[in-house]
Formats: sequence, structure tokens, C-alpha cells
Amino acid sequence: MKQAVIETDHLSYCFQEGERVLDDINLQVPQGSIYGFLGPNGAGKTTTLRLLLGLLRSENSAIRLFGHQLQTNRIEIMTRTGSLIEQPSLYLHLTGQENLEVFRRAYACAQSRVAHVLRLTGLDEAAHKKVKAYSLGMKQRLSIAVALLHDPELLIMDEPTNGLDPNGIIEIRELIRDLNENQGKTVLVSSHLLTEVEKVATHVGIIHHGKLLFQGTLPELQSLQHRHSVLEIQVDNITRAEQILAGRFSVFAADGFNIRVGHSGPEDAALINHMLVGSGIRVSRLGVVGNDLEKLFLQIISA
Repeated sequence: MKQAVIETDHLSYCFQEGERVLDDINLQVPQGSIYGFLGPNGAGKTTTLRLLLGLLRSENSAIRLFGHQLQTNRIEIMTRTGSLIEQPSLYLHLTGQENLEVFRRAYACAQSRVAHVLRLTGLDEAAHKKVKAYSLGMKQRLSIAVALLHDPELLIMDEPTNGLDPNGIIEIRELIRDLNENQGKTVLVSSHLLTEVEKVATHVGIIHHGKLLFQGTLPELQSLQHRHSVLEIQVDNITRAEQILAGRFSVFAADGFNIRVGHSGPEDAALINHMLVGSGIRVSRLGVVGNDLEKLFLQIISA
């Protein structure tokens, strides 16, 4: 397993006494991953990210980035970390390049970084256009360019596609993938949209009511998805089909023409079909029901 860039050890947090916002969070964000941090609005995602960046102070030393305690190494850690938690105050009367120059001077990084991050974020052709003429997606990419100015190893973003149109969402998704695959960045991105995270993440954490309910690779989440799905099969003899499958699978009648069978993936589906057809049952349709990651997400947070 790759070294964890972010680790939290039983992290909990209260805004006021008795009001626990986070409860026993154990994040493991591997180096080189795109970690999708999922949860409904109010689940604790932003609070967690603000704690990771030291914007909220934890009462204990439960947070490590790059193997170092945040509490005692925050300045060193932040030089290796870029973030987009709340959109920076962009100067609308300045151009994209002029905005980056302002932040470059604050970060004290090389002037060549401005042109570099403009290219990375696809804004080089709009560099001399005033930001007030930028679309929302372009402003979001400029905000990411600001976060990349000091060439961080880790990029932390809170709901970067929020409010964007479909084209803007695709642009940010492709940018995240490029930063990870071609620029070597580890990316932690929070979202309440499972379908978006599924398209880009290598690892997923699901948080709800301040508790981490699932953490693992995307294939592990998809495997869990299979275990929560059923096959719906249209047969010519429901009673006989139930008798054939009942000894090996969980079977119940869906209606007068269909049965539903619990299964764990394509191999089970092939076996079920073989058992029915081999026993003389005519199968007119076989399909997966409940094999939707959005439904699985709802099942996990409502369990």
C-alpha cells in the first residue's frame, strides 16, 4: 500500500460542548490518489477539510500530513499543500494573469509559475481578459490556478464543481485527472455527487452525520455495490424457478412473471441463468436491479 499523504487518528470535533460534528474519523489518503470525500450537505466534509488545513484548530494531535503532525509542522506542511475551500477573492477588474501575479507575490514564487499554471488550467488564451468577463467555470479554474502557484504536492478542494454547468463540470473533472496523472498531484476532493466522484476518483470515503461509513478503493465500493444488487429474471414458471435456485441463492417473487435473486456479480448471474435454462426454465429477460451507485450511497448513509 502506498504511503498515506493524509492520516487522521480517531479525529473528532465539536463546535460547542455537546455538539459533535465529527466522530472518530480515520482518513487514509494514499499518495498519488484522487480521494473522493463523499457525503450529503452538512455531513462534516468541509469541517474535516478545514481541520486538515489548520483553519480550525483540533484539540488533539490526530492529524498527520506527509507523515508529520499538523499541530507542530503546519508551516512546512502548507508549503506542500494547495487548497480551494472557499473561492479566493478574485479581483474582477484585473485580468487572469494580473490576479495570479498578485498571489504570486504573496507566495513569493517564481514568475514563470504564472504562465505555467495558466497553461495547466487551460486559461492561457484568456490570460489577458478581465475576470469579470470570465464564466463561472473559468473563475473556478483560475481559483485552482491560484492554489497551484507554489507547486504543491497535495491539492485539497471542497465541492469544486458546485454550481457549474455540465461543460464546466467536465472541464474541472478533466483538470483534476490531468493534475493527478500528468502532474503527480495527490488530490482530495469533496462532493455530494457520487456520480461525479465515480468518474474520477481512485479512492472513496463516505461520511454522514460526522461518521466515516465507508473507506476504500473505487473497485471495493463497486464490489459492495454488487453485493447490494439483485437480479430480476422473467421466467415461464416462477414456482419451479424458486425451487431450483432456493438452495443456493436468496430468492423471492417480484410479481406474477418475475423473480428476484440476490447475487454477488457477473459470475453468479451466469450461473443462475445456466441453472434455470439447464432445468428447462425459459428465461425471457434477466437484468440487474438496484445496481446504481447513487442508490448504494443512500443505502450506506441510511443504514
